[in-house]
Formats: sequence, C-alpha cells, structure tokens
Amino acid sequence: MLEAQATQVAEALGGDTWQSGGGIWLVLFKRSDGRIVALSDEMVCEYRSEDDLERSEPSLSIALH
Repeated sequence: MLEAQATQVAEALGGDTWQSGGGIWLVLFKRSDGRIVALSDEMVCEYRSEDDLERSEPSLSIALH
C-alpha cells in the first residue's frame, strides 16, 4: 500500500500505519493478547510479537489475491 492508502484504511478501521521498508505501508492492529495483525494490499498476517513482525515471521497469513 502507499502511505495515503494505509492512512485511510487505518483511520477507517482504527489501526496504525507502519512502513515496512521499500515504500510498503501496512496497517497494524495491536490485540490485547500482544499479537499484532498486519494488513497490506496483498496479505493479512498475524504475528505473535513485535519481534516476529520485525523479523517478518508471521504465525498465520492469508493471501488476498
């Protein structure tokens, strides 16, 4: 996603924007159990922790195409 797209999605759904590198923006949702859900224009991924997010090691993922 581009930054403007991520910002609009984050505002609509109550998430936060995050640049994952290379001009790719994600929308993040931090759950009460410490897990993080990341939404891009191609995938939805769940991470067990911020460390897993930084290492790009999702525990679950769903392709959107």
